[in-house]
Amino acid sequence: MKKFFKYSTAFILFVVFAIYLAGVFYFKSYFLPNTKINERDMSFTQIAELYENYNSLHDDFELKIVGRDVKESLKLSDFEYRDTLERGQTVKQNPTLWIFSLFAKKEYNLDHKITYDNQKFLDTINKLDFFKGETVEPENAKIVFNGRRFIIEKEVLGNKINKKLFEEKVLDYINEGRKTLNLEDEEIYYSPIVFSDDTYLNNKVSQMNKLNSFEITYDFEDRKEVIKNEELLSLYRENDEGLLVPDRDRVKEYVRTLAGKYDTYMGTRDFYATGLGPIKVEGGIYGWWTDIEKTTDQLVKALENTESVTLIPIYRLTANSRTLNDLGNSYIEVDLGRQHLWLYKEGELVLETDFVSGNPNRENGTPLGTEKIWSKETKRYLTGEDYKSFVDYWLPINWKGVGLHDASWRNEFGGDLYLTNGSHGCINIESSAMKNIYDNAFVGMGVVVYDSSLPQESEVVEMGVVESP
Repeated sequence: MKKFFKYSTAFILFVVFAIYLAGVFYFKSYFLPNTKINERDMSFTQIAELYENYNSLHDDFELKIVGRDVKESLKLSDFEYRDTLERGQTVKQNPTLWIFSLFAKKEYNLDHKITYDNQKFLDTINKLDFFKGETVEPENAKIVFNGRRFIIEKEVLGNKINKKLFEEKVLDYINEGRKTLNLEDEEIYYSPIVFSDDTYLNNKVSQMNKLNSFEITYDFEDRKEVIKNEELLSLYRENDEGLLVPDRDRVKEYVRTLAGKYDTYMGTRDFYATGLGPIKVEGGIYGWWTDIEKTTDQLVKALENTESVTLIPIYRLTANSRTLNDLGNSYIEVDLGRQHLWLYKEGELVLETDFVSGNPNRENGTPLGTEKIWSKETKRYLTGEDYKSFVDYWLPINWKGVGLHDASWRNEFGGDLYLTNGSHGCINIESSAMKNIYDNAFVGMGVVVYDSSLPQESEVVEMGVVESP
């Protein structure tokens, strides 16, 4: 048994040594395994034919290009690509070390010259299917509203290629002798930045759907404004902790828009004038005037509570009705053109009378607009720069000292008296009629002052928000 083991070991060693010697002999003429010259694999090629083998490496070289649903190939002959070693160079290798080269790379850099027709190269690139047809731009995953809830819309990978990078990679692969270029692996496609599995995006959509579970309604009696879904979410911002919180600036801007739509203070109204029909009346202190700051605070609080609620704006000034016709059915109508007044209460005509208004020829014309009675007073003096008059009934209708009052010093009312013997701006009324007006009027009652002798405009001007008196 010992002899057998002894002879077997000797035989194996002989075989190994014979193989080693054969390798030494072989690699005197051939390059060692794992030999690369200028990134080209020259293993097991004849040393004597270095130039011929190296220079012919690209004769039949074809680069395969793999992309999204597209496969292409590129022939080097299409743009006359050549890689030529310069003569007079050698590579020295020790054939006795061939067995070690099986496990270690040998890389050499020799002088060489790469040439190709650049224009033909670009033309060849442009003819590839990757650059034909429709280009689909990459799109980030995003949050969208599907009519019921917010969801994450998956990113679009698209097919847009970074052409400059593609050209560089093609040349790199050819220079290195690599035969398959995968556009995905080399990240040559333009890519979305945000994907549907993004943690931030998923946290945000979760918050948004929580906020989407409630709505806020503003009640204007015959009209409503409902804030919900995307409009409601637009009133929030993201804080430093990534939480959605009410954005006061956005809320304030919404309140301004709401006020611009529904406020009537200092605005222009459609009015149905007695005996005339539809007219427009501009200006005046009567109407709804939203307190922007307080209403903003109110809405911010509602957004913080995240519960469905119906709100009424907080007003600086109010009118008698929150409907589109904010005058209601009780008001006083004053026509300077006809010098005539009508008082309606609960839709019924209570009285009508002539009057004398301010003299426009002395720059004392009675102001036009929808005003309101803001006080009721009896037995007081009205004073000015050149007058002091006692009246039994006084109903101021604007903030410039104009009002309705009796005028015991007058014997005639109506007609054209105001053009020659008009007041300082107030509306002078016969005493008994004024008592009747005083008894039927109330603080806050609208007083519509217009002049039927003036031409009417054809369109109604929208009523807008006013910030200060």
